[in-house]
Amino acid sequence: MSVSEKPYWIELIDCQVRQIQGKYRTRIIEAGSGPALFLLHGTGGHAENYARNIAALAKDFHVVAMDFLWHGKSQTEGYDPEVIPSLVDQVVDVMDQLGIASACVEGQSMGGWVAMQLALRHPERVRALVLTTTMGYVPDEGAIPGYVEPDWASNLQSSLEVLRNPSFDNVHTRMARILAKPERLTDEAVMVRQALYQQPALAAVQQRFIAEYLAGANIRRHVITDALARQVRQPTLVYWGDRNRTPPALGQHIANQVQNGSFHCASDTGHWAQFESAPEHNEVVAAFFKAQLQPA
Repeated sequence: MSVSEKPYWIELIDCQVRQIQGKYRTRIIEAGSGPALFLLHGTGGHAENYARNIAALAKDFHVVAMDFLWHGKSQTEGYDPEVIPSLVDQVVDVMDQLGIASACVEGQSMGGWVAMQLALRHPERVRALVLTTTMGYVPDEGAIPGYVEPDWASNLQSSLEVLRNPSFDNVHTRMARILAKPERLTDEAVMVRQALYQQPALAAVQQRFIAEYLAGANIRRHVITDALARQVRQPTLVYWGDRNRTPPALGQHIANQVQNGSFHCASDTGHWAQFESAPEHNEVVAAFFKAQLQPA
């Protein structure tokens, strides 16, 4: 770890980490004051996915990073194979428990999918959106020349093996594939993920979760189509990495479909864009949200 890579403990030293109980039991990392900003992580992840972003964004916002249901240190019981509606409901539940009427929302990967559905189902709760290398989007056939959706099911067996045997090497391999340059993955990031996967209840429910996420039919009922994207009226920044598995053309397409979209692509960056290009991400995302909150 280089001097510029602060350990998570130092990054989050001014944060409060706690569990809250409403309709669901949810662990949150909270920091800062001002307009509320929710950070939603990707599948298999947890609130620390945003460890390099929380403190920087907390200079201007009341930041709430949360563990989704069946992830991290949030509840493992009550698994629902449709997945997305429960996660949307959980975000609303956390907002209600914290007394937050509406918030800016960033979602990365699966978190972007949840964020889009949140904006569609509860538009009054979402002030602006950042969709970072989002998943869950199915464009119209032929809408993006040459685009073919990756075969996500091909990752299933390796993803299950990590949960059955969460060794350091297995977890490292699983996480390294979401970066443009695997050497940027810190041992600490791997060890945090490993410690969570070593919880038997989490590992068990994550196996059910990842099987549905990568190869199930239930979750597919909630994909975002071009027709649905055109109903998203909140200001939306689509943030991408040029070396993400789904190409920047998809991110640009999403930005073109929503009613008020813009697009930013970070160079030399893979799927875990908020981690891999953290300084650029923090500057671009903070500027975007602040611009949307200015009086007309």
